[in-house]
Amino acid sequence: MSKQQAQEIISRALADRRVYDSMVKREGEIWGAVLPKLHQSDAVAADQKASAELKMGRNYISLSKLLQERNLKPQRGLTLGCGAGRAERALMAAGVCTTFHGIDVALSAVEEARHEASSKKLPLTYEVADLNYVELPAQSYDLIIAQTCLHHVLRLEHVAEQVHKALRPGGVFWVHDFIGETQAQYDDARLKITSEILAILPEKFRQNTVTGRLIKDLKRAIPGKLSSPFEQIRSEEIPTVLGKWFNFEASNEFDTIMSYVAPPGTRAAFMANDDTKTIVELLFYIDQLLKEHRIMRPIGGQYLMTPKLLSS
Repeated sequence: MSKQQAQEIISRALADRRVYDSMVKREGEIWGAVLPKLHQSDAVAADQKASAELKMGRNYISLSKLLQERNLKPQRGLTLGCGAGRAERALMAAGVCTTFHGIDVALSAVEEARHEASSKKLPLTYEVADLNYVELPAQSYDLIIAQTCLHHVLRLEHVAEQVHKALRPGGVFWVHDFIGETQAQYDDARLKITSEILAILPEKFRQNTVTGRLIKDLKRAIPGKLSSPFEQIRSEEIPTVLGKWFNFEASNEFDTIMSYVAPPGTRAAFMANDDTKTIVELLFYIDQLLKEHRIMRPIGGQYLMTPKLLSS
């Protein structure tokens, strides 16, 4: 029933612009209140430091290294859902592209990105636009990236079409995103195993210092009642939709339970000593086994893609 409710939310938002606009307004209000607090939070800084030391991103592929391995040297780049511009600044520092343009729906984020670019005298430009309705210029970019934004996109087909149009010959599309169950309608295996592991972990490892909440178990969300209206709106469809428009030249899928048993906000607790750090290693091992034996579908995906030749 919940999956049906999730689909009904998607259908209404696609069919009725008034419903969509109402969701957009609420989304902006929520993230406008949340993001400034996170940016200034000592808890976030401590958690990020712990995440780096624990190598929580060990299963990620580096885009800059991947491009280098494939002898790809894009010059003009575009970032979808650029936020405050961290991705393009990091990529340029790694020698990827000579210019970048960024698009984001949040004015405050775009203003911050512009400020950083100006203060550092970087060849970066930005605009405010809604990815669900954005129109991209044809054959304008060698590299287009979308990092952790597509799981907030309702009109995935529109974005795929626009990226396909905007890539130059030889251009590539990079996606790093959440591809787990749409609107948190977790399957039975993920619910059972994740909740049982959480029940074993001592409370100190389940206290989220960023949100202030104690993580007890994993539950299916009520569609329409997630943290924001577009959270995971069509997340599990992302690879399928992209596959209709692009060839997957490199693919990396990861994470079955780690985001739920050791999410951001809990990681500083695992830094106490070697024994607590070992718990993280065991969790990673369990996570890998669940993926390899196909007990659970991964919820993280990284894809390097090239446009398909589409029949007219």
